[in-house]
Amino acid sequence: MRIQLENVFYQYDRKPALHGICLNIEQGSLTVLCGVTGSGKSTLLRLIAGLEQPDSGSISCGENDEESARPIASMVFQQPETQLFASTVYKDIEYGLEQHRVPKPLWQERVRSALAQVGLPYESYSRRSPFLLSGGEKRRVCIAGAIAAHPGLLVLDEPTAGLDPPAAAALLDKVQQLRADGLTIVIGTHDLDSFLPLADQVVLLSQGAVCYSGSVDPLNADPGPLYAAGLTAPAYIRIGRTLRERGRLEPQHKPRSLDELLSGLRSHPLPIPGSSREPGTTISAGHLLSGEKRQLPPIPPKAPEPETAARTDRWLSLDPRVKWLGMALGSIVILRMGALLPLLLATAMIGGLLLSAEIPWKRMLRFFRPFLVMFLFLWLLSALSWDSPDFTLGPLGFSGEGFLQGGLAVLRFLLLIAIGFLFTETTTGAPLREGLEWAIAPLERLGIRTRNWSLAISITLQFVPWILERLAQLQLALRSRGRQKGRLAHWTPRQISLLIVPLLILVISMGDELATAIDSRGYDPRKKRTPSYVLVWLTRDTIALVCIVLSAAVLWVCS
Repeated sequence: MRIQLENVFYQYDRKPALHGICLNIEQGSLTVLCGVTGSGKSTLLRLIAGLEQPDSGSISCGENDEESARPIASMVFQQPETQLFASTVYKDIEYGLEQHRVPKPLWQERVRSALAQVGLPYESYSRRSPFLLSGGEKRRVCIAGAIAAHPGLLVLDEPTAGLDPPAAAALLDKVQQLRADGLTIVIGTHDLDSFLPLADQVVLLSQGAVCYSGSVDPLNADPGPLYAAGLTAPAYIRIGRTLRERGRLEPQHKPRSLDELLSGLRSHPLPIPGSSREPGTTISAGHLLSGEKRQLPPIPPKAPEPETAARTDRWLSLDPRVKWLGMALGSIVILRMGALLPLLLATAMIGGLLLSAEIPWKRMLRFFRPFLVMFLFLWLLSALSWDSPDFTLGPLGFSGEGFLQGGLAVLRFLLLIAIGFLFTETTTGAPLREGLEWAIAPLERLGIRTRNWSLAISITLQFVPWILERLAQLQLALRSRGRQKGRLAHWTPRQISLLIVPLLILVISMGDELATAIDSRGYDPRKKRTPSYVLVWLTRDTIALVCIVLSAAVLWVCS
């Protein structure tokens, strides 16, 4: 499948992530996409895979109707544990075939063939749980699920990340085999030593723009564009260039891989260090690897992550005690409200605070979406009336007063959740914990170990956004398996059930890692610790607290 991108732009909540992207990916080629963290690499991969849509520009796939009718792309993400859903390997691959409407009689043969292509015997792996496999085996299962539907394009995001050398070498062999079979492959990676020798085309990204697009040979001759994009040239390029400068390789010999470099050295062996032959020309390993870098363009500054860049200093720099007091006062006032007008006024105030914090809209929507569905159901439930309904809808009766009171209760709970969301989004871990310990310090006089409580609560408050992020990753991975045309945009009960097990596994794994981290730091609740973050009350904190108290007083009077 041939992919063409023309003047593609993409934004994260009005923050540009990609701009002016123009690419041409040929049928059956292997394209390596490189860039530092925050350069837009993963975003571009999702656009190419069809999981996101550009804000402007166009992405066209295929050259004729028959080719365009095939599945556009399959994508394998960096973390395989976020894209395995079913109880067995067979069922996991089978789900993608069902979504792409592959005829059911072909499923077993497709699964068998896909597993064979990635080096996993069908008889040994088809009935095994994908969650119990090793990291390399999980990644192979993900690739098998991606290629089983015979896509026109395979997109891989950091495919060798976390793999040991034998597993990485086996993966490279499978990638070459798939390319030889005519599959178009796009790989986003930092592992240039492994993938640059295989590439037909290299694309370098820097701060959301393409700074190089072309074949590998010009980069072998002059790796300057790699350094200009903030990357380091593969070891064989750096060593080869130094050896050519020292006359140990022919000037025209520019190795494309480590094997070619070693082949060239056989005809020009290096002198033995310390020997009397050609004194002063011995080359050290350190010079081979880094000697040329000082002559190349400086590395540009790292581009910030879109969601991190959206946070403003005026919120992060506030003393966490101000935020704790504000959250406590706001919660008390909101719980007291029983009329519509003060609740609307509180909604406007909290909405203004959320806007001033510049939290990305997508992040807010992802956080509140599950609560909206649940509260809508509770609202309708509170409006049911069996005795004297104001109006009926079939067998169901509804009360107008129930609608009003239920709506007010739902709005109160949403405002409380919004306050907590604002607090966790604008307070990092250490300040949050120190502020909480300050708030509950008086309880120590009652013999309560406040340090344990503050640690537990701070971890819980940070755990909720983490779970929502992992849920978004799982939803994206599930969507990458393909969805039938004409299906409604919402998630079906079956798809929701598929998300539960991997989400629970991720949560348990994260909890285990946190417990291990706490133990490794020698945590002892009986010992007084030195705070990692010192609370300092400034004038701006006093001003902020006065504004909070005045706002709470106004809402209290209105309620």
